[in-house]
Amino acid sequence: MRRNALFADILIAASLSSAALAQTGQVQRQETPQIQRQNNSVLTARVIDLSPIPSRIEHGVDSVRNTGTATSAASIATVNCHLPNQVGGCPELPAAALAAYTNPAYPNRVVVNIPAIQPGHVHSHTLSFFEGLNFPSGSHVFEFVVDAGATNNESNEANNTGTHTWVVP
Repeated sequence: MRRNALFADILIAASLSSAALAQTGQVQRQETPQIQRQNNSVLTARVIDLSPIPSRIEHGVDSVRNTGTATSAASIATVNCHLPNQVGGCPELPAAALAAYTNPAYPNRVVVNIPAIQPGHVHSHTLSFFEGLNFPSGSHVFEFVVDAGATNNESNEANNTGTHTWVVP
């Protein structure tokens, strides 16, 4: 009985201390990281939404945009180059670039490691080998997949792909 009374006294003292600290403003409540309070009455979920910016490939750049409201996790983007209506046909990666830009999980693709991206920001990666490639005249199709390993739970998975056709004179 004595232990129960002691426990009750501790609970009451803790409650009174918390109430006193709250009144003096010394206790700050932290919101759940993935929830955002707006106008003190509406809770809005914070989400990740990654999408490629395909046209930048003409400059040898693989860019990924986070249009969500939460920071993404690190992920993988892949690029597949081919001639229209064909498999392959683009210049091969130089041997020196193979280790940095290949991954057995994504065969026949250029693989780019993408770091975490803050909401509203873009990560651009310059492909170190791109300037040295000799693209023959004609059309070249580039297909992009961002978050290829599905490491991010996104609000819109349908916009993770993109295509760009580059016409080389």
